[in-house]
Amino acid sequence: MLRLICTALLGVIISIYVLNIEKIQQRSLHILIEFLGHIEKSYFEDKQLKDNITLVHTNKTEYECFNHRYRTRIISRTPLIIYIDNFLSSYEIQHLIELATPLFSQSQINDNNGKRLHDKPYRTSSTAFIDRRETPVVECIEHRFAQFQGNLHPEYVEPLQVVKYTFGQEFQPHYDWFPEEDLTTGGQRISTFFTYLYANCSEGETEFINIRFDKSLHTKFCDILLCDRKSPQLGLRFRPVPGNSIFWYNINQQGKGEPLTLHAGRSPSRNGLKIGLNTWTRLQRTIFAKRDDSESF
Repeated sequence: MLRLICTALLGVIISIYVLNIEKIQQRSLHILIEFLGHIEKSYFEDKQLKDNITLVHTNKTEYECFNHRYRTRIISRTPLIIYIDNFLSSYEIQHLIELATPLFSQSQINDNNGKRLHDKPYRTSSTAFIDRRETPVVECIEHRFAQFQGNLHPEYVEPLQVVKYTFGQEFQPHYDWFPEEDLTTGGQRISTFFTYLYANCSEGETEFINIRFDKSLHTKFCDILLCDRKSPQLGLRFRPVPGNSIFWYNINQQGKGEPLTLHAGRSPSRNGLKIGLNTWTRLQRTIFAKRDDSESF
């Protein structure tokens, strides 16, 4: 019963942000977060929370979604950053990588309407676009991302994007939210998940530039954060741990882009490889055109 209460409260926190961006009361939100943290710490600090969607496979054409277990940790309250252990299963990861491998091409910078902008040297990774509901596995994953945010309709979630980094490739500091002048269709990107699919390297962290490492707050997260002599002078640096996900809100209580969400995808070490999954949620349900495979190589 306590697990159900905790999961429900987490859904309330997320849905408040998604559906009532301009009506959020900071104190109420903090009370909910603190209560959730108390329950997690008191009752299942070393246990896993449960979600309604995952995958079981019997053959290539039959798939069923069933309960998938994961654990959440609140890393920051302003902006809200939640770390999710074991958000994707090993089979789901394998499936996404197999889908993406023949589709990788040079990563692009697009505007709010999906129109390609001029190439930017600060994004040198490769990206593979996965269509909505491309396979039953993908559909299960899409529903999990939506359900984590208070049972949103999956069409609020953009189609999944798999991204690959080799040595020397990076995504320099950037925001996921759009400038107001670019908001024409689909609304703002209100939240981001970055999920690690594969990493055979050291380095390759996801760094939040403007959120400074605080020893008193963050040392307990050194299994997922990089903690070294440089940490007090740098932002929060998340280690690439396959299957785990970082979730954060891109906008503040007034619905404006949050400067503290400035982040970067750092390069893996020499001979290293990092593969991740970008998942963004819009303020409105949005329809995206299907992938044009003629542009992939």
